[in-house]
Amino acid sequence: MTARGRVTLGVLLDSLGAEVVRALALPRGRELLVGTPVIYDPEEPMTGLDGAVLLVAGRPSTEVLARAGEAGVAVVIVKPGTCDPEPLAEAARAAGTALLAAAPDLSWGQLYTLIDALLAVVAPAENLGDAWAADLFALANQVAIRVGGAVAIEDLAMRVLAYSTVEDQPIDDLRREGILGRRVPAHPTNTEEYAAVLRAEDAVWSYEPREFYPRLAIAIRAHGEALGTIWAVQAEEPLTPDAADVLAEAARAAAPHLARINLAADEARRRRDECLDRLLRGIGPVRELATSFGLLPDEPVTVVTVGPYARPADAFAATHTGDLLRTAYAAYRMRAAAGAVDGRAYAIVATDSAAPLLRRITADTLARVADRLGGRWRAGIGRTVPSVASAPTSARQAEEALRALCGPFADAEVGHHEELSAALFLMDVDTSMRARPSLYGEPLRPVAEHDGRHGTDYVRSLRVWLAAHYDVPRAAELLSLHPNTLRYRLRRIGELIDLDDPDIRLVLALQLRLNGATNPAG
Repeated sequence: MTARGRVTLGVLLDSLGAEVVRALALPRGRELLVGTPVIYDPEEPMTGLDGAVLLVAGRPSTEVLARAGEAGVAVVIVKPGTCDPEPLAEAARAAGTALLAAAPDLSWGQLYTLIDALLAVVAPAENLGDAWAADLFALANQVAIRVGGAVAIEDLAMRVLAYSTVEDQPIDDLRREGILGRRVPAHPTNTEEYAAVLRAEDAVWSYEPREFYPRLAIAIRAHGEALGTIWAVQAEEPLTPDAADVLAEAARAAAPHLARINLAADEARRRRDECLDRLLRGIGPVRELATSFGLLPDEPVTVVTVGPYARPADAFAATHTGDLLRTAYAAYRMRAAAGAVDGRAYAIVATDSAAPLLRRITADTLARVADRLGGRWRAGIGRTVPSVASAPTSARQAEEALRALCGPFADAEVGHHEELSAALFLMDVDTSMRARPSLYGEPLRPVAEHDGRHGTDYVRSLRVWLAAHYDVPRAAELLSLHPNTLRYRLRRIGELIDLDDPDIRLVLALQLRLNGATNPAG
């Protein structure tokens, strides 16, 4: 199996990330060209592996590395386990073969899928002839030549997976920003335009935003499921008459690539979420896991968690929210491990919880989540802890803060654990008292019963008076009453209960707050 000249080893390492593979020996440097992944079978001869990425299952040995070097294998990936990796690294350097260590809990099938999908996106074309290109960048160039306009291929998250580089084909600022940022720039018309493309069976024209060139676009589908889109820019010269048919052919050719990319993305996301879950629970090699996310094991961190208000958690929404958090923090160069765990989005952020930027970024992300997914969303922020090893403590606090924000005693969208202590206390009291008759009993009951029998408004008057810290003029203003009228009401209430008793006032305040100022007897 030939696998020469696909991507550099540096691209492979950077794309997979330290949480998937780490280098043990790079005798030929990061610029080494590598290619097709192969799961090694010791029963098969090492032939046709020139430039391959060899996944060696089982216990690795120096003999396997020597044979791999003789066969022209570019990279060997192993799981050292309990054996000493240094002899393996020495054997790799002697054989001239790069040696990488895979994460122990990553299956070989998952790793194969990740590498295979990476090659489908970024590898250069080889011997295309008259067939469609074997990768997305070359496919974009082929389409651009045939239709006469610059082309971009995107996934459903509006990430630019590939784009054409044909000379003398003009592009506008919208396409230029998309290429530089690898994502379509935000615009109010995006949602409507993309929805129109994904609804249509054939290629459709898009004329929004008006200040940019028109575009002909088509959805990429596999078995009826939308996977992405292809967009062709029409500049000063019109696209070719058969442009719609060319895009339809290209969409069919791109579908297998995007299916593999989506599968790999799901695998990578699942693994990342598993690692995040272990950090949040303090399980496993914390320092190694922290490093895989780009966090320093001994630096202060803060945990943020996001969830929907007043509705059950949703795995898809949590995953999407985790992606948005990761992107948002990265945009401000805040190192963070973000993802979805148990239906909620979490982030372990290398910053102080009191940092105003943390709150602002989180609030902005909530707005984006609500815009894309609908509903109301809240974000709880735990207290800052001294290291990633203490992240479980901050995570519990973030969860408590989120619980308070989704309860009846707080109305903010983003809240810190320390500022929500009163709301959390009230929720705990409410939980312990909800099924008890004392919550509706004395001293509130006789006042409520009087309202029920005589049509008075004593309960509401008490609530406003207590909330105004016993300031009669202020409470009367809020009730739209004369102060003397309120004083008269308070004297009448005083005939039912002892309002001069500070304990009575405290219990009344709790009963009224926990009951939401409703009539408990009604």
